[in-house]
Order: sequence, then C-alpha cells, then structure tokens
Amino acid sequence: MSTVRNRVGRSSTALALAVTYVVLGALLVFGPWGWSLNRATVQLYVFFRSDVPIAPAAMVPEHYGVLLNVLLFVPLGAGLALLGRWSWWWVVLVAAITSGAIETAQGLWLDREASWSDVVSNVAGALLGALGLSLLARARQRPRSRSGPGRRR
Repeated sequence: MSTVRNRVGRSSTALALAVTYVVLGALLVFGPWGWSLNRATVQLYVFFRSDVPIAPAAMVPEHYGVLLNVLLFVPLGAGLALLGRWSWWWVVLVAAITSGAIETAQGLWLDREASWSDVVSNVAGALLGALGLSLLARARQRPRSRSGPGRRR
C-alpha cells in the first residue's frame, strides 16, 4: 500500500511541477517585459564579466541570451521524457513545435522580437533535458559491482 502511495505522491508532485513550469513559462514568454528581460541579460553579463570575473573575454550579452533560452527548455525536455516517457526525438519535435509557436506569437502579436536562434536554443535545451534524464536513469539502473578489494571476481 505504501508503494502505491509513494507513486501517487511522486506523480502528484511531478504534475504540480509541470503545471507550475507551464504557467511561469507562459508568463515569461508572453508577458510584456521583453525590454526587462534584455536588461536582465545585460546585468548577468556585467555580473560575470566584472563582479565575478569568470566569463571568457569573448562572451557578449547575446551569448547569455542563448544560454538562458537553452536553460528555459531543459525542464521541458526532462519533463516530457519523464512524464510522457518519450524518446529524445519526440521531445525534440515537441520542443521545436512549441518554440516555433512561441516565436511566431511573439513576432506577430506581441511587442517582442522573434528569432530562429531562440528556437534552436530552446530545442537544444529540451534535448539536453531529455538526454540528461535518460543518462541519469541508465546510471541508476546499472547493476552495481559486488567485487571490491579482497573479493574474487
């Protein structure tokens, strides 16, 4: 009985996280704060170039925008792979359609700039999320070796 309760609890948590991600993502990409997001990207650039100087000299603010677009879709890729149990290529297809629809809406109806590089970055993030989750699952399923120091194989 506790196994069933654990599964229900995990799936409820996963569903709550998925709904939260979708709502926050929709607010982020469809909200009227395009200028504010660009400003935040520049502030990240300044922070990692001046305050905590760990960024390579060749990085420019646009690189941070690409990185943020990748990070935005990592949870989508991981979520689709986990909840939908989809293979990586289905995740890539859904991410491409989703990102393309977002960029189309931003370009046609919102006061935002649409970009193909955002679609590519988003798809790369979803792919990283799906593959990362797949690698993690494989590592957890791999049988552990019982041989150790002093044991025979």
